[in-house]
Amino acid sequence: MTRRTQALSGLHKENRPMSLPTHTGARVVGRLLAVLAVLALLGACGTTPDPKPTDLTPPEQPAPEPEPTPDPVDPEIIKASGIQEWEMDGLKVVLKPTPGPVVIAELIIQGGLTNTTPETDGVEELALRVASSGGTTDTPRDAFTSRLNSMGSEIGHDTDRDYSTLTMRSIRPYWTQTWELFGEVLLSPAFTDKQIELQRTRQIEEIKGIQDNPDDYVGILASQSHFDGHPYVRRTVGTEASVKKLTRDMLVTYYRGLMTRERLTLVVVGDLKRAEVEEAVRSSLATLPKGDYTFPGLPPVPEKPSKVATQVRPELPTNYMIGLFNAPAPTHPDYFPMLVATSLLSDRFFEEVRTKRNLTYAVAAGLSKRRRNYGYLYVTAVDPTTTVQVMYDEVERLATRELDPKGFGELVNVFLTEHYMRAETTAAQASLLANAEMTGGGWEQTLVFIQNIEKVTPEDVMRVTKTYIKDIHWGYIGDPGKADMNVLTSR
Repeated sequence: MTRRTQALSGLHKENRPMSLPTHTGARVVGRLLAVLAVLALLGACGTTPDPKPTDLTPPEQPAPEPEPTPDPVDPEIIKASGIQEWEMDGLKVVLKPTPGPVVIAELIIQGGLTNTTPETDGVEELALRVASSGGTTDTPRDAFTSRLNSMGSEIGHDTDRDYSTLTMRSIRPYWTQTWELFGEVLLSPAFTDKQIELQRTRQIEEIKGIQDNPDDYVGILASQSHFDGHPYVRRTVGTEASVKKLTRDMLVTYYRGLMTRERLTLVVVGDLKRAEVEEAVRSSLATLPKGDYTFPGLPPVPEKPSKVATQVRPELPTNYMIGLFNAPAPTHPDYFPMLVATSLLSDRFFEEVRTKRNLTYAVAAGLSKRRRNYGYLYVTAVDPTTTVQVMYDEVERLATRELDPKGFGELVNVFLTEHYMRAETTAAQASLLANAEMTGGGWEQTLVFIQNIEKVTPEDVMRVTKTYIKDIHWGYIGDPGKADMNVLTSR
């Protein structure tokens, strides 16, 4: 299973776009397939103190833009949640006690793409790959894997534009033993030459695989256009050239730089008490150097007119398209109306584009959840001009025609039901807390998600649709001769 496939499996976080469920099984399945396609294409040592993750200074960027600050959450709501937060020598710890047999620990590593340069892109991905799967100085890889398998435990990683994670999953009786191995990963991964070359080869193959798959690579084309001039234009998986240049010394030095308490946040969800988590932290994370990390901030995404980036592949049976547009960040008041708006659009696209006109088998709209956020429109179509025009007509209809308040309320309730279903697992709850901590104004904001959605009005949906769904940057793979580019760039 590749890293991107693992991310889709639900074990890790959610920066995944969310969509409003529909009322029929066929429609749910169709939209689920469309969303999964979009998610696939949008997704890529010792304890010596070293606060810098690399000896190469990240390139100069425009001045960072201040991030909106959401309203503070009522202390009574926080208290009632049972979630605890404390600090241990500069390391922030969040514990959500839950019943059940599974325990998840997510160690959040701040920085994302701000940690690297174009020359070192892919170093964080490769370092975490090797650290999490290549054994430690105390436990060689085969013994390490055998011990994990004997307990049914897992240790993995994920990298993304805003932050990365090392994740531990165990059942409650094996929490202590699994954490011991997790602690070894944090403090003393082996970084053997054999495992470095194995993981390097896999990472390069993943990079090549993205380029070979049009349903993956179309997202890269759209990102290169939309994020041109911004750190998000780069990929955490790196390029073939950058990954080939990474040496063992670079990986070890970089990893040591990541493992500083000021850069890390630990989120734990499971049937544990605070004392148990504190004991685990004292034996491992608390021994890491404190460091002096401060998030450098991100510039705004430059506003640019709509554009189409193409790859000519006339032999393909269909044309792959995804369009990106600037959207409110999770900390912005417009985020929740925009979330509802894109969900409603996905529902309407399915009805108008797929069901009524049979123009496609995969169509969707959605909203990401990143510091510099974006929304998307996605479709595969034999007749791209007609299809995109129908999609734009639905966008305009949502922006200009009043919604029935009763029907709107029913759709929002369905959306909330799906939200509860997505948050049922221990892993999903850990991911929600971690993502909110890094991009949503703090884990406390997850406690008022429902209230924020319930505040959204039909007028809010009309306003944000008109305000944000514009200047769309399309990625297009297929036969450009079948598309009227003036239509694609008309919004």
